[in-house]
Amino acid sequence: MPDRFLADEAATESLGEELARHTPPGGTWLLHGALGAGKTTWTRGFLKGLGGDPDEAASPTYAVLHRYATPSGHLFHLDLYRPGPAGAWTLGLEEQLGPEDRLVVEWAGPEGPWPTDWVGELTLSPEAAGRRAEWTWPDQSPAP
Repeated sequence: MPDRFLADEAATESLGEELARHTPPGGTWLLHGALGAGKTTWTRGFLKGLGGDPDEAASPTYAVLHRYATPSGHLFHLDLYRPGPAGAWTLGLEEQLGPEDRLVVEWAGPEGPWPTDWVGELTLSPEAAGRRAEWTWPDQSPAP
């Protein structure tokens, strides 16, 4: 399982940007971590890595779902804190996602069904003055 110490928000965004470049169209990331762990910060970098505007990224806690345009499809940013893990499918999400889109899910449960077989998981945990990122992803993905 790859891992990295992230000293600050810039490092967290940088990891998101880096992992975006290794995420194929249709890819899904399940994000884990306590409130304030950096999930939305990581997503801001991920959006930038896809060529989208990172300034648009905001926590979807109250909106539940944000959709951001990128040059190669959309990034759907979903927060299941309030609706629970099954909440994604009450939104009709599977009907909105196109084959070029990517999905980032905060507070994801252990099961989907997620829209494709490519599913990565990222856990952000406090460590010293920063945070530790640990992730897994399908075997066909190159290591950053």
